[in-house]
Amino acid sequence: MVVFRKRYFLLIAIIAAVGYGSQYYTIGGWHHLRLEPHTTTADGKASPGGDIHSPQSWGVTSGGGGTFPVNASHSLKSHGSNQVAANSSLRTTTMPHGPSDLGRTSKWVSAQVISNGGIPSKSISPTVRIASFNLQSFGESKANKIAVMEIVARLIRNFDVVAVQDISARQRDILPRLIDRINQSDRRYDYCIGPRVGPPHQSMHFAFIFDTDRIETDRYQLYTVDDPSDRLDYEPLVGWFRSRQASESEAFTFSLVNILVSPTGGTREVQLLPDLIKSIRQDGRGEDDIILAGDFGCGDSQMVALRNTGMLFALEGVATTISGDEMLDNVVFPARATDEFTGRSGTVDFLRQYNLTPDQASQVSNHMPVWCEFFAHEGGQPGYRAE
Repeated sequence: MVVFRKRYFLLIAIIAAVGYGSQYYTIGGWHHLRLEPHTTTADGKASPGGDIHSPQSWGVTSGGGGTFPVNASHSLKSHGSNQVAANSSLRTTTMPHGPSDLGRTSKWVSAQVISNGGIPSKSISPTVRIASFNLQSFGESKANKIAVMEIVARLIRNFDVVAVQDISARQRDILPRLIDRINQSDRRYDYCIGPRVGPPHQSMHFAFIFDTDRIETDRYQLYTVDDPSDRLDYEPLVGWFRSRQASESEAFTFSLVNILVSPTGGTREVQLLPDLIKSIRQDGRGEDDIILAGDFGCGDSQMVALRNTGMLFALEGVATTISGDEMLDNVVFPARATDEFTGRSGTVDFLRQYNLTPDQASQVSNHMPVWCEFFAHEGGQPGYRAE
């Protein structure tokens, strides 16, 4: 009887330990994963590596409270379609790849081959890397999975400013906890977050995460587009940014529009995007470089309305989901910004980058980060070359 009770209590202890650990290690097979350090972050620094069983490497950060900024409102007004043909010397061709290269592209820009891999390599000239990442129901559940938070942090460190969508958390400390983890590698990232938008049962926050050493913003110019007619399920978040790698008079400035096209809105919402751009151009800032980044719910070939207004796409015909079968995410910018566009863009296939299983990767997100690169000086910079 004594032996039986000991075995019984031992079994209970094992079950309790597994249950406790599952709140942090719920991705099956994580115990086989060892994340190695990168040496190709935006500033050339290596991010720390470690085993998931190491408390020093995978400890949960406790982040501060954090408050949401107050946002001004601007109206999304209806305008007629302005058919402006794209006028640019940029010639882009997407080169086909085999199955092992899903989500990666090579582009011809002015007869120069620009190659995109998983994590973007460091550039010689001062540049601004803009990315979009749909974090897909990013809330308490994901924040408590240490491996998930570590991968998201490592991905974000490769970019200067990231538009993130689908922050589902109602707790105000979720994003500060992610920022704390990003900054564990001696970086100085910060964030701007908008109010909750969308249908009550599927509402979310949009946010911008940016490297304060390389990018500056005016928080008073952060606003959520006012859509009184409810033509968009998710009102975009608009921020204004400037490169810190050049003098204020010469620095590249841009309005970044964080967007998510509703699956139920689909084609109808995509057709409204030219009107959205016109509305943002009239917001009083006089900014001509208006960059849309986010989840468009479709590929570039289905956004003819945007292309007809002189907008270019960082990615063309490239899968942006980890399954490699859909193109949903992109960064879209006006043809007039091609002077600043370096021609480099791509996706980060973190499933292959970190040798994850599809199930592990999907617990981070079903979307891959998408990115493109601009010169840090307004009007571009001659003599550009990349390592």
